[in-house]
Amino acid sequence: MFGCLVRRAMIIGLDSAVPELIKKFAEEGVLPNIKRLMDEGVFGEGFATHPTLTGTNWTTIASGTWPGTQGASCMWTHFEGEPLNRVHSSFLSTTSRCERLWETGEKVGKKSILMKYPCTVPPTIKNGIQVEGSGAPWYGLDPFEISPSMCFSNYPLPRARHVELKAASGWSNVPRSYSKPLETAVELRSKSVESKVTYNVLVIDSEGKGYDRVVISRSKDANQAVANLSVGEWSSWLKEEFEAKIPLYPKYREDDKIVYEDAPVKRYTGTFRFKLIELTPDASRFKLYQSQIFPTTGFTWPESIAKELIDNVGPFQEHIGPNPNFCNWIDDETFLEELEYQAWWLGKASSYLLSHYEWDLFFLQWHGPNHAQHAFWGGIDPISPWYDEKNASKYWSYFRRFYGAADKMVGDIVKYADEETLVVVLSDHGHIPYVYGAAMIGNALIKAGLLAYKRDSSGKLVVDWSKTKAYPINSIHIYVNLKGRDPDGIVEPEEYEDVCNEIISTLYRIRDPKGRCPIAFALKKSEARMIGLYGDRVGDVVYGMAAGYIACLEPTEDLEEFHFIRGAISVTDDAGLGQRAGPLPPNTSIHGSSIPSSRLGLGSIRVPLIMRGPGIKKGYVMRNHFWLVDIAPTVAYILNMPPPANCEGSIILEALSQKP
Repeated sequence: MFGCLVRRAMIIGLDSAVPELIKKFAEEGVLPNIKRLMDEGVFGEGFATHPTLTGTNWTTIASGTWPGTQGASCMWTHFEGEPLNRVHSSFLSTTSRCERLWETGEKVGKKSILMKYPCTVPPTIKNGIQVEGSGAPWYGLDPFEISPSMCFSNYPLPRARHVELKAASGWSNVPRSYSKPLETAVELRSKSVESKVTYNVLVIDSEGKGYDRVVISRSKDANQAVANLSVGEWSSWLKEEFEAKIPLYPKYREDDKIVYEDAPVKRYTGTFRFKLIELTPDASRFKLYQSQIFPTTGFTWPESIAKELIDNVGPFQEHIGPNPNFCNWIDDETFLEELEYQAWWLGKASSYLLSHYEWDLFFLQWHGPNHAQHAFWGGIDPISPWYDEKNASKYWSYFRRFYGAADKMVGDIVKYADEETLVVVLSDHGHIPYVYGAAMIGNALIKAGLLAYKRDSSGKLVVDWSKTKAYPINSIHIYVNLKGRDPDGIVEPEEYEDVCNEIISTLYRIRDPKGRCPIAFALKKSEARMIGLYGDRVGDVVYGMAAGYIACLEPTEDLEEFHFIRGAISVTDDAGLGQRAGPLPPNTSIHGSSIPSSRLGLGSIRVPLIMRGPGIKKGYVMRNHFWLVDIAPTVAYILNMPPPANCEGSIILEALSQKP
């Protein structure tokens, strides 16, 4: 038994927080709350499980299990016996097969609060409070949203809705305009059913210098406007009624098609706001941004908690991802504003629950650092192909803002940690810059005769299972199309080892234009237990990428085995190399197929750990590394409760002031 009195624990997750940046910003004074925790406790660096992804590692943190045991092996997980191109979301609790700390705690009478902690829906908590919990980081896949964010533009933008500006007519109480007023209409649509709300938008020239403002109204009466905006201004929070299916859980995905679990159609109140992003004086360029439309009910357990939080804190937005930034719907400032709002909301909502309800265990994850680093990393890291010294200070200011927002959120939470509370702050993985390019795994397997495609009756490219021996799934898994196990299997059991060896040889033959192999390792499943990959939900071959490279599974017509980034392969003798941008957006950083120990440029995939509380050393920097599987058993030990069933980690003894 642990000798100190520890009654409660807080686990605060900052997705993708990088140890090197935590230390830098703490010393600069950007992170006063986190710095105080470091000074009063321990700081260490450790390793995520492989793959280094959100969809597995937050479950690892809560359960102490390796991917082979937990049953979730990537962002999407293949279930044995199903078609090889069918996968299931690892962000659903039903994909995992392990017990987590809050479930263990309930067995010994402990109450938990889960604040937006990933991979926890449908909820398994029975004696506590949960707010949301999907955590899926992709645009449009939040099961609780009425609609994802949208951009309305009068010129082409990826995935935006096109609108036309025309001479206004039928409006009343029109504000003074020195140029003839223009108008358009924008439709806000529920993503799951045919349900929409239309707003009229009046464009005016208020100062005689060209078009500069918009008036937004349900009717064409400017006196009933819900917003009157100039460029860069947000509307207030708005509410509208929509029909929607909530929650819309993904049942499975096959190729690019997602099949959803059915849910009843109900009427929901959704909250959102507008921001005018662009309006040129001649109105030739117009961009209006609509934030995610999120319901006011249906995303908390108990149900009544949603209303309490919205009444006492404000509207909730679950997904603040980089897609609008990548698609040029919004500018950097808007992206940062949304991230800061979400961090503020999580901090204040946590404060409300911690101060109004009984609790023993508290879990929170904020995904903001991950989203922001994917959008901005190249701006700070000199090794990145997109780095420009002239813009570096701007991007460093961005990093200080979103890391600073995380610190303020932490401060709002830890003020409820008394002398009998353990505080843990950590991430699920780090980030490194995307520097060199992509190993085209699908192309390499096709050229090796292991993977085959054909055109279906509609002309779409589909897998030809009758000729396919190996199929790549997600970030790191390649499956043998095995007869007797897989529905379309063609590989005889006696050929299995040979095909595995051929897959590995194919991966190791891939070279970038400088002759370097981008594959850090490739292992048969029978050899991969040492990195926690085993069991019926792991590929027959698993691999990891060398630092700065990514894996791309989709085939391309050129069948080249490597796609590189302009100027990244050779700095001094480009000689025509680097004419492709690769499959990722510019300026980005990577993880996932990157191995847990990778370091590159200013980043690393390693994870930071801060612990403070009774029985924890003070002002101590750990010399040894830990694994994320060690978090759950360490927390359980300090709380004098049993570890979760299936737990495989060890107690982090170096952090303790008392040894068992």
